[in-house]
Amino acid sequence: MEFSQADYINDDSHHNSHKLDYFNSFISYELPAHVATKKELKIKDVVKEHVLSFLPAKSLMKFRSVSKEWDKWIASPLLAHQQSFSCQSFSGYFYQESISNTMFLSLDHSTIGVPSPALEFLPEVVKILSSCCGLLLCQGLDKYYVCNPATRGWKMLPPPQYYHGDEPAIVLAFEPSLHNIEAYYHVICAFPMIGQPVICFDIYSSESNSWSCSSAHCTDLGNPRLVGGGLFMKGVAYYEMKSNQVLAFDVKEEIPAIISLPVQVGRHGSLTQMESEVCYVTANNESGNVFIIDIYQGMEMSLKRSVIINLGPDRSFTQACEVLPCVNSDAVAIHVDGFIYFYHIREQKVEFITSPGGRGLGKKFLPYINSLGMIH
Repeated sequence: MEFSQADYINDDSHHNSHKLDYFNSFISYELPAHVATKKELKIKDVVKEHVLSFLPAKSLMKFRSVSKEWDKWIASPLLAHQQSFSCQSFSGYFYQESISNTMFLSLDHSTIGVPSPALEFLPEVVKILSSCCGLLLCQGLDKYYVCNPATRGWKMLPPPQYYHGDEPAIVLAFEPSLHNIEAYYHVICAFPMIGQPVICFDIYSSESNSWSCSSAHCTDLGNPRLVGGGLFMKGVAYYEMKSNQVLAFDVKEEIPAIISLPVQVGRHGSLTQMESEVCYVTANNESGNVFIIDIYQGMEMSLKRSVIINLGPDRSFTQACEVLPCVNSDAVAIHVDGFIYFYHIREQKVEFITSPGGRGLGKKFLPYINSLGMIH
């Protein structure tokens, strides 16, 4: 709102003199030294305040050399908090063929990467179990670790009270909040009771630094066996089951639910995240270079989209394919014949990168976000 001294002088009220005094004190007020006006702002100030938090961690590490001011800001917990909330772009895959061979497959080597892809900063060789918003959940000989491969920060979790098995169905749940700088995380393991068709949930909270077994459990299951691994989004952990079902668990309310997959899906697809919903995506080689992609979406897991794509005129595929999970992306990732193909739904285009380790399926790929998320 614009106003002038005349507006106050011409006011018919009996308090003109008081308003004039207020106006004079207002126009003589000086902003604190640390507050810059629009005229004083420079491009580097705008970038520092409003752009840096949207960049991946590797790019931010490069920009620490711009100035002492930028170095201090990028190293601050506040920027790490803002960046972990704002930068949610799918960055690549952590790939593990064996626990002694861990690599990171970046979607853009110039801007996205981690300093120690093999995770040698951890006290022992580990198996990667889950990934969420820049943090990894790993398992050593008999211990769990949560780490950030971009910052090399890590924490060893206390031992759980229950046996989770050699291949635990376990999910890391981390949701950075713009209004809470201490973004705590959870680890949720779904495990069957020995000799009973019952699945229980063991939950670790970083806030209390302890495990607790939920009073909620799933019963009357025909086949309670879980595939291992899982997916977390919007407060819910999802696990694939051998019985052609998906087990969903609301972490905050501790409520489980069973989602049935279409009979024809079987084990030829993968849980993934697309359009802010959990999806089950399948891909089948129809003939030659032609693949059929089916996307089952929503809590009812109904078929929402079926597309036919050509992965390239110069390739003839003779091997089976597998779908890899993605996060915060509209892409479907297909691993086949030594390559990972990304089909972007909106743009209707195909991109590909070479798969580490060459040909062969069954390797473990975990989607990753290049984040500065802090370990609490």
